[in-house]
Amino acid sequence: MTVGGGVKLQLVFGDITDETTDAVVNTTDFVDFQIGVCKDILTVAGADVEAELKAAKCIRGDVFVSKSGEFPCEALFHVCGQKDAVVIEQLVIRIVDQCVSLGFKSVAIPAISAGAGGLDPGVVARAVLRGVKDATSSFGLNSLTDIRLVLLKINVFLAFKEKAMQMFSTAVINKASVPQLPPVQQQQPPSVEADLSIVCNSSTSQQSVFRFLGLSRKDVDGAMTKLTDLYQAQCSSQTFRKEELKGLTQDDVKDLKQLVETEGLYVELSQGTLKVSGLNNGVNKVMQMINASLHCNLRREVRVREEQDLYACVAWCILGHRGNWERLPKTANHSLENNDVGGRIVDAQGDKLNVDLPRMEATRYLGGQTAKIKRLEHLPDFTLPLYWDNMAPGQTLKTVELLPSYAEYRTVKEVFKRSVGKTVLKIERLQNVHLRRAYEAQKKQISDKYKQQGGECEKLLYHGTTQDNCDSIVKTGFNRRFSGQNATNFGEGTYFAVNANYSAQPTYSKPAADGSQLMFVVRVLTGIYIQGQRNMRVPPPVSDQEGHDRYDSVVDRMDNPQMYVVFHDNQAYPDYLITFK
Repeated sequence: MTVGGGVKLQLVFGDITDETTDAVVNTTDFVDFQIGVCKDILTVAGADVEAELKAAKCIRGDVFVSKSGEFPCEALFHVCGQKDAVVIEQLVIRIVDQCVSLGFKSVAIPAISAGAGGLDPGVVARAVLRGVKDATSSFGLNSLTDIRLVLLKINVFLAFKEKAMQMFSTAVINKASVPQLPPVQQQQPPSVEADLSIVCNSSTSQQSVFRFLGLSRKDVDGAMTKLTDLYQAQCSSQTFRKEELKGLTQDDVKDLKQLVETEGLYVELSQGTLKVSGLNNGVNKVMQMINASLHCNLRREVRVREEQDLYACVAWCILGHRGNWERLPKTANHSLENNDVGGRIVDAQGDKLNVDLPRMEATRYLGGQTAKIKRLEHLPDFTLPLYWDNMAPGQTLKTVELLPSYAEYRTVKEVFKRSVGKTVLKIERLQNVHLRRAYEAQKKQISDKYKQQGGECEKLLYHGTTQDNCDSIVKTGFNRRFSGQNATNFGEGTYFAVNANYSAQPTYSKPAADGSQLMFVVRVLTGIYIQGQRNMRVPPPVSDQEGHDRYDSVVDRMDNPQMYVVFHDNQAYPDYLITFK
């Protein structure tokens, strides 16, 4: 859109590290340089710029200008929006003023404080656009011709677009330059007529005029007839049905319009059908273009189906920043499975990754951090949890010893050590397909029963055990028929403690000959619970009217429970086994 002083303002749905304007704005708090836009820009700019920024002494509302380092621009402007709309508006005015002072023609500005700053995108959009409007109407903008607002997230882009449409006259807005949502959003294409109307033209604009000179009317008429016949022999018409056109993208329509103008074709649009007339060569080119688009759409549909089918049976995952495995999107999943990673893949957050399949590693394009990747192959009737390792065909039980370097190991150990001062010797992850399948089915049943209340209430609890009982639990799970070995003060079910120190007592975790003890970390579906009582064989009914509808578990005390008791074996799954001493 064109704003004050003839400056062109563009809203760009993209990454600011791709910009090549004279000036690029970095948003930072001047304290933590490893978050958000700041981290991305400094990764490209290099260590010298980061050192210069760390040494900067800035006051509220300052624009700190630094060298650009490796970033492809003339200078970097560093600002802090301080999560304040007034400050942001003033900063934008100062950014424009700096550009004019330095003789810069173009500047790229991010959504200041909308990312790591946490401000509402609508508030940021209003402040930035007001700043642009004020700045371009106040200064003599001798050099500045382009202001690009670069917005990384689609919700932020849409907020800016909405505010811009409200703030600026529609007469100055070039709607053709407004980008469409990316394909991943599954946006419905505009109607065929709206798309193709720009291709249509007037028949008069395609006419040529010939003058015939001859010795007689007969000669002239003969020449005219011959030329007409020759011309008509080289012309044809082709009509394309609505079904053939529905897959055309906006870019296809632009290419089609250019082809029509180049070849001098005549185009009519009627009730969704498109009729193209002109010289054979030009009409054939249009036919080839539309057929190519149809084939492209068919290939795209086949690819989407392939990705969907593969996603149901194979999961490629990447290890996230916090040590949790995250599933990669369907397109990346398909590319990895087919070893089609010559370029990059994109993760669920939209970050680009370079993949080294032999080493099962992925490196982020921005930042250079390397993360592990892995492949899981689901069973026909069971989806492996993302944190599990892959299992061989036909394998239903697998014990995985965790390395101390694993984030998973550190997480389990840290919670255990909060209440137990003993030494952890080993932590094993237990992968039992039969037990986990039954547990997930029970989880769904409880979740459906209490859909509104969120009654599945899955908790990680502890259960001390002996070596004799350990193997049985790993293979067949918890069996309430063995209850009563230690106590049944709150019912004849299976007992799980909130704190590990309770289960670590020798009464429950009986030491072996070498002094080592065993304890399970257990996923337990506590659901809706009630106070337990001695000799309870099942939980009591939730109400007298519906005797079949019972509580899911019982506890030792209703205020701040320290012990949960379940009476259904499938309500507990042994997740980890800790060996300690």
